[in-house]
Amino acid sequence: MKNMKINRLLVALTFIASLAMAGCSDFVDTEMDSPVVPSNSPAVRFLADNQTSYELEPGENAKFTLTVKRNNEGSALQVPITVVTNTENGFVVPDNVSFAAGQATADILVTMSPTAPTGTPLTLELAFADEFVNPYLAEYAAYKGEASLLNWVKFSTGIYTSGFFEASWEQDLYMAEGTTKFRFYDLFVEGVDYNFDWEVGEVAIAPAGTPNSSGYMVQESGYVHSSYGMVSTSTDPDPTYTYYNSTTKTFSFDRQWTVAAGSFGWLTDTYEITEQFVD
Repeated sequence: MKNMKINRLLVALTFIASLAMAGCSDFVDTEMDSPVVPSNSPAVRFLADNQTSYELEPGENAKFTLTVKRNNEGSALQVPITVVTNTENGFVVPDNVSFAAGQATADILVTMSPTAPTGTPLTLELAFADEFVNPYLAEYAAYKGEASLLNWVKFSTGIYTSGFFEASWEQDLYMAEGTTKFRFYDLFVEGVDYNFDWEVGEVAIAPAGTPNSSGYMVQESGYVHSSYGMVSTSTDPDPTYTYYNSTTKTFSFDRQWTVAAGSFGWLTDTYEITEQFVD
């Protein structure tokens, strides 16, 4: 009886081994060779610091430039541009990018179509054919970004009061049609705007800017202090401190005013609407 059990075990092991051998014989090595890049490849690619998000105003200036570079720049080169994604056909892209002999970089001028919709992000993806690129480089042979056409209309006129500057002045507030984006043009200094998001009539305000380690939204004011340099505002987005009061039609912005050397402290700015043009 013991010998019979041993024999059955040997038969079972032999059967399993035969299945394993059959499986191995059916295996096909599908490993593919890595692409070989010739030494004279132009390795065309987009610069890593190309901007990937644009907010533009409709009109003839609704355009932006993307910079590409190449290797082996000895001779002139023309590279076809492949448009992978063009939302709503909102972008007008040239068919090629051209490098003059000896030129390492070239620009692609992208313009917004006159029929592009406003108030919504539009996506653009571009690429170059494999024969012109080197997949092993850190910079990319493809680009993906988005642009929004924003039609700014006057939302209101009012009085802006600055705790930091200890002054009040008339100020217009603008709204991008079809969005929740708002802007004070030239708020503290000409050429420097202040931006925020707001659902009309709601309490909460979402200041634009870059969040710092405390979660406050930082924007440069444009004002350069004579001793300490550029002054920035760090606005607290908490609606307890930064908010809209619908009864008084007043915005309150609780801000810390800072320079590289430190802080001037927390002060509150207000904007009281005296006349509203958009509901």
